[in-house]
Parts: sequence; C-alpha cells; structure tokens
Amino acid sequence: MKSVTCRQEKALKGRILSIFVLLFSVLFLFFASEPLFSRLALFIISMFVFGFSISYQINQDFNNYKVFAVFGIIVYRTKLKIKFPEYISVFSTSLSLNNEWGSVAAIGTKERHDKIVVRFFTGNNKFTIFRTENYQDALDKANALGELLDIEIYNKIKE
Repeated sequence: MKSVTCRQEKALKGRILSIFVLLFSVLFLFFASEPLFSRLALFIISMFVFGFSISYQINQDFNNYKVFAVFGIIVYRTKLKIKFPEYISVFSTSLSLNNEWGSVAAIGTKERHDKIVVRFFTGNNKFTIFRTENYQDALDKANALGELLDIEIYNKIKE
C-alpha cells in the first residue's frame, strides 16, 4: 500500500524548552547526588519529550492515521478522520502565536511566523496537512499527495 507521511513541526517554544530540559537532565544525571533512579527517570522523560513527534500518514485508500513517535519509532497511532479532499492547495500564510505567559510576554503579545502550508479542501472544510518554511518541501509534499490521491493541486505561490 502506498502512503505519504507528513511530519508536523514542533513549535519553536517547544523545541527550545525541550532542549533546555534535556540539557538540565544530563547535568542532573552526572553531577547531582540524588538517588540514581530519580536522575535516570528525569533523563528518560526528557529524552521522550525531546524526541517526540506527530505525523499524518495519508494512504492511497484514504484510511489515514495520526502517528505519535519518539525518535521515529511509532509509539501510538490513531485514525485520522478527515474528508476526502476535492483539491489540495499550497500557499503562504502568516501564523501568529500568543505570548501572554511568563517572561516572554515582555517581548510582545504576538509572535508571527511566515509558513508555506499544504491544505486539503472539501467544500467549506479545510485541513492543514503540512507546514514548513521551505517552499520546495511544501510543493514536493503536495505533488506526492496529489499523485497518491489523484486530485488537483492549486499552487497559489508565484515562483
């Protein structure tokens, strides 16, 4: 069976936080005088958080899955319930995230990111299947999905 996997990007704040927690757990593992079990448990948990990823697996028969993995090893997968798309669209968008928590609020209330997205459209419904900062990656993913599902792709970005 043919399929296309669309790995979801972690948010920048999540990546930074997981790196800091991992570094802390490594230092804690080697330099703390706490019992070995608690040091090892913190290290294992931080490795799990650091390596965690979510992907959408789109299959040719449209029996799709949301896949949870750690360092590429599938931990759990669940059915992804989306409607079969009428068409796929590739376009540029600007996403904003709220910074109303902690010390980050002093920097500003909104954080803006320019992304290229690949979305499925069915009537008035839409589903974002892939986000990236690289136009070619988005176009390649959209072309693979279009070929797999035999549907039309609308590229709204002028080269």
